[in-house]
Amino acid sequence: MRIIFVCTGNTCRSPLAESIAKNELDECVIESRGLFAMDGSPISKNSQEIIAEKSLPESSTAKSFSTDDLAADYIFTMTETHKHSLFNQYGKQKNIYTIKEFIGEKGDISDPFGGNKSDYEAIFEELSFLIVKVKQKIMET
Repeated sequence: MRIIFVCTGNTCRSPLAESIAKNELDECVIESRGLFAMDGSPISKNSQEIIAEKSLPESSTAKSFSTDDLAADYIFTMTETHKHSLFNQYGKQKNIYTIKEFIGEKGDISDPFGGNKSDYEAIFEELSFLIVKVKQKIMET
């Protein structure tokens, strides 16, 4: 199973989600992408530090979403805007959800870009909770 997490620049939220999911779903191929990523850019310093502190698998460098990524089993966006941007570019796809929508919740994952480390830690905690729920739902199907 292949899962892709998507945010804006692929340097903050989606790399955190990728690392958490790699730890939780080790039998899956886990990747992350950005809608406006600068391919090859490193992830944010705060995201790197949190991933290292939690001894999680490393995330890849930033990469833009492409048509090839549509083949993933699940594509989880951080916001409704991200989801609709993908729909606008590629047409409505049955495998694209916001991460919260997939588990029956509403709302977006806030962007910690430009914030302090505690902002990133809050997003990490939120994503950790959500990814456990995603895992449970995927295991049910």
